[in-house]
Amino acid sequence: MEKWERWTANPEIPDKLYLQALIDDKDGLRLVFMDADENTYTFLFDGLVQSYRNTDEGTLFKTLKHLYKHYDPDFFSDWTLFKVSDSSYLKWLAEESENIYETVYDIQHYVFLTSNDVVEVISTEPPILIS
Repeated sequence: MEKWERWTANPEIPDKLYLQALIDDKDGLRLVFMDADENTYTFLFDGLVQSYRNTDEGTLFKTLKHLYKHYDPDFFSDWTLFKVSDSSYLKWLAEESENIYETVYDIQHYVFLTSNDVVEVISTEPPILIS
């Protein structure tokens, strides 16, 4: 069963963020967020990003059911940054890659849960906050 935990990249970042941009270029994967006061926060994944996906949160019925069943709504409704262990996404990727990376790297599943988007990143390194 997937286990979600809140993740704090920096204690000064507000709990709730809104996705403004997702940029995948030669510098790495950048996720740009804004808070309610229109302050911008950019997360850069510059390590080995094995996979990422961006899904409209309204289509993730199974994930939302899991969260409501196993966690209090206060745990996830006003929070954006999570790490997931025992992740079905990570298991799928390990299966697809025939576990080529799992023996070499400590791979993590990061989730950015917003009111409109759910961005998931599987990476060997946590993102760097660059703003």
